[in-house]
Amino acid sequence: MMSVRDSLSPQEALAVMDTAQRIAIAGHINPDGDALGSALALQSLLRAMGKDVTVLLGQDHAPPELYKFLPNYEFVWASEYSEVPDLFIVVDASTAKRLGNSERILGVARDTLVIDHHTNYEGFAHHYIGDTMAPAAATLIWRIIKASGITPTLDMATYCYVGIMTDTGRFAFKNTNASAFADASEMIGIGVDPAGLSELVYENKTLPALRLEALMTDRIQFSGAGSIAYSFILKDDLRTLGLERDVTEQLPAILRAIKGVEVAALFREEGREGIRVNLRSRSSFNVGAFAREFGGGGHAGAAGLTLEQPLDEAISCVVERLASELSAHT
Repeated sequence: MMSVRDSLSPQEALAVMDTAQRIAIAGHINPDGDALGSALALQSLLRAMGKDVTVLLGQDHAPPELYKFLPNYEFVWASEYSEVPDLFIVVDASTAKRLGNSERILGVARDTLVIDHHTNYEGFAHHYIGDTMAPAAATLIWRIIKASGITPTLDMATYCYVGIMTDTGRFAFKNTNASAFADASEMIGIGVDPAGLSELVYENKTLPALRLEALMTDRIQFSGAGSIAYSFILKDDLRTLGLERDVTEQLPAILRAIKGVEVAALFREEGREGIRVNLRSRSSFNVGAFAREFGGGGHAGAAGLTLEQPLDEAISCVVERLASELSAHT
């Protein structure tokens, strides 16, 4: 197995892909804009190379409605995928357990490749291409597309732009760097509409989604002398409002935006799956490292973890640890 130190170049990754004909691609469960955009962009490239490509979903519920505007927004449930691919490519996931039902394909595929930008890659694939300084996994996909010799299409550029835009919080998070703007500029030159995509992702909320925001806002509490803001979403909230869990993706940013807050935490009930905790930081406190203490992961400014305990216990556990570590950090 390869480690982060053994990262392939884009050309070497393309050589791995070129040896395969039947290819399966999967991102992490509950995929965000980066996981979806990266998978779809890579699928578009590989199909242009004449490959037989399938993008898998690791969970048995629908993909996020939020990104339904993306071209060819079609997936196959990993639980129903029975083929043996020549190559299984994982995008935007550093740990095998984040693949959900797609993890099974690691054991049957003839070859495996991970394309990722997280800091905690566990070395579970035969090949790896990564850059922990890349603002998004879509950044790596864009490098591969440009190295392929195939002219990037508007669809490819759109997928990658959405991946970078969402993982950098509209180019506002701490992981935003010069490459994010340089790549975005190239994509806009191909025809990507930045204002239109921003509106589709961030300014396209339904009334039930706004009511969910109101519920979360009403529950906001603080700890650490106001440096930590946290709230929660109940599974019944989503059921009552007729919403899917993907509508909560942007809610932690509301907590993070509160004056004086350094770390934000949103707790979400997921039934048998436990309590999902989304963390955001706007200080030098590394929420990615904090999440890894609980078996989660992510970046310095945005991370997540899952706890298998009641909501009140999960809140108490995480908030108390956050307050202690944040106090020691400052």
